[in-house]
Amino acid sequence: MRKGSYFKKNASFFLFLWQVVVKYIQRGEDMYILKVLVEHSSYQLDRTFDYLSNDYVETGCRVSIPFGRQKIVGYVTECYQTDKTKQQLEEEKGFRYAFIHQIIDQKPLLNKELQELAKYMAKQTLSTQISCLQCMLPAQLKPKSQKAVGIKYEKVISFIQEKPLKTPKQQEALNYIKEHPLLPVKDCPYSLTVLNNIEKQGAIQIIQQEVYRDPYHENVQQNDFPLTSMQQKVVNEILLCHDFQTYLLHGVTGSGKTEVYLQLSRHIIEQGKTVLMMVPEIALTPMMVAAFKSRFGKQVAILHSKLSSGERYDEYRRIVEDEVKIVVGARSAVFAPLEKIGLIIMDEEHDASYKQESNPRYLTSQIARWRGKYHQCPVVLGSATPSLESYSRALKGIYHLCSLPKRINQKPLPTIEMIDMAEEIKHHNYELLSKKMKNKIQETLDKNEQVILLLNKRGYASYMRCLSCDEVLKCPHCDVSLTYHKDSQTMRCHYCDYQRPFVRKCPHCGSTNVKLIGSGTQKIEEYLENNFLNARVIRYDVDSTRKKDGHHELLKRFENQEANILVGTQMIAKGLNFENVTFVGVINADLSLNIPDFRANERTYQLLEQVSGRSGRGKKQGTVMIQTYNPDHFVLQCVKKHDYQTFYKKEMEIRQLAKYPPYCYLISILIQGKKEEEVTLSSKQMKEYLKKQLPHVGVLGPAPCTIYKISDIYRQRMTLKVTKTDHLYETLQMMMDYYNKKGKVNVICDFNPYTTI
Repeated sequence: MRKGSYFKKNASFFLFLWQVVVKYIQRGEDMYILKVLVEHSSYQLDRTFDYLSNDYVETGCRVSIPFGRQKIVGYVTECYQTDKTKQQLEEEKGFRYAFIHQIIDQKPLLNKELQELAKYMAKQTLSTQISCLQCMLPAQLKPKSQKAVGIKYEKVISFIQEKPLKTPKQQEALNYIKEHPLLPVKDCPYSLTVLNNIEKQGAIQIIQQEVYRDPYHENVQQNDFPLTSMQQKVVNEILLCHDFQTYLLHGVTGSGKTEVYLQLSRHIIEQGKTVLMMVPEIALTPMMVAAFKSRFGKQVAILHSKLSSGERYDEYRRIVEDEVKIVVGARSAVFAPLEKIGLIIMDEEHDASYKQESNPRYLTSQIARWRGKYHQCPVVLGSATPSLESYSRALKGIYHLCSLPKRINQKPLPTIEMIDMAEEIKHHNYELLSKKMKNKIQETLDKNEQVILLLNKRGYASYMRCLSCDEVLKCPHCDVSLTYHKDSQTMRCHYCDYQRPFVRKCPHCGSTNVKLIGSGTQKIEEYLENNFLNARVIRYDVDSTRKKDGHHELLKRFENQEANILVGTQMIAKGLNFENVTFVGVINADLSLNIPDFRANERTYQLLEQVSGRSGRGKKQGTVMIQTYNPDHFVLQCVKKHDYQTFYKKEMEIRQLAKYPPYCYLISILIQGKKEEEVTLSSKQMKEYLKKQLPHVGVLGPAPCTIYKISDIYRQRMTLKVTKTDHLYETLQMMMDYYNKKGKVNVICDFNPYTTI
């Protein structure tokens, strides 16, 4: 048969074969287009850039990319295959394509849910999507981070086989190793020489094993406590919910809300689901962690900013690898990459720290409810003093209200006495403490009981005044006075951290006739140590808890009764449970009451009621004394009677008259810049623009902020009162883009601001 006729006869077969070969070749040259979000130090970029890759990359992974002359890190938001060449794509699109340098993550750091959440947050907070993504990650994993935190390894001993060894000591060590599989070398009671000799004989092997850094070292096992009928009713009610529903748990201090959280969590993880548990303060995290760790052990992960880089990295990896069932943490824990969430809990839901004050300015409860809706699970907001917005929603039926009106075991709430400091001055008592409070503190110490004292002011003295020229020593960069810190002998700014050595001399006129005025926690600490017998004082504030385990160490000392007086700022007001504390004193209740902010009354009530609740949580009756110059104020009277309902009713009347939340939504617009005249001019222009574009919105201001200058930046604020959101987001976004791109001023929009000062 001729060759030509053979090929003609089998032409269809050869054509098929050729197509297979071509497809195979093409498959080997697969090319993918990636859409990548990038973070740039100079530009607010809220768009993706196209890059090429020879490998498929899952969305949510990080990649190293060329960006101009830089090499930066970005997030992949989309990846799809193309059958076109690089040249064809460039001709079609009209710009040059670049290949990625490297795929950093083999597995997405952020799941599909969190990627969708970032888009929602960006819209709700008028932030870039990249800023929303990065706030969800530990610092070491953010694109801008150059810190490499690696996996931690340790040497462990692996048993291989039974063998007759040369010495009885070696045999003894081998028997011990058999009983303790994968024993860390550092924990082995036998010397390294002995171990090396056993390894040479082939009985054991010393290997490197990955180990997680454990931020919580205590190992206390504790069983469930029996629930009261009221607690059981709440638990049953929430467990009946099989879809998204927000529950407001209003329980007085000491009513057993934590036990409710624990038993709810047990039921949820038994169903094969996970639990997200949040507390407002890092100070509270150790106590809540201790409660959850005692019940659930290694099933609990911890997330908060006081963890070391390595610890946070390891805890995050444990969550991603699905090795935990419960995450306990502060505000940022709301982004924990848990799958199959069955319950979300926010303890002390009213607390200001749940509001993120830097970009993106999110409200934690809003994020928690979004995730609850995504997973179709209940969200529990717990508090003894709920925010007015939450309680209003509960009364309207938007939230489901659950109540724990009594303390467990029928323990009474502490009795509260108001001390009128104006009367003390009339009787020539100019000391920090009233006579009654001094007597009560000493009486408590004599009974070997403990005292908690609240003064919401750090440092030693509030400011230094010259009595010759009446000048007050101020920060050169901020519009505030400098606070005297005795321990470091410095005058310090609490806003920009400017410091200067303390010199008893006026820098304005040179006079030495100066006086330190006001009192802070350092001064109270000194006063207590000098004026009370057997006083052992722990000061608990930002300055004394700066080191890594500062919160935990100080609270542990107080719990072990190494000290009998705990004096501190508002950090001591929430969540602390010490059974031996029978007296709580508030040194100046008027500090928060006189702040020029619409939430001043609410914040004062919450602070005083919460700190009062630290007293009498054991078997003994608790007592509280509150020093004030305004004892007849309705807020203080409501605190005295533990009467949240009356406070709520009265404060809501005030809010309705003034048209403040919950009767409207607030948006704070902060205009700031280095040149005062630019800030003033831009503020006026913005008001005119907003009144024209949003005629249905009430505009307050612009006016200088309460602290007009911080870190050499001048600040003015406008507040919008909103009932309709028509064209709102678009208008604000256009205004922000226009002014922020000009670069003369910086404009920040904050939705649902916690403060407007």
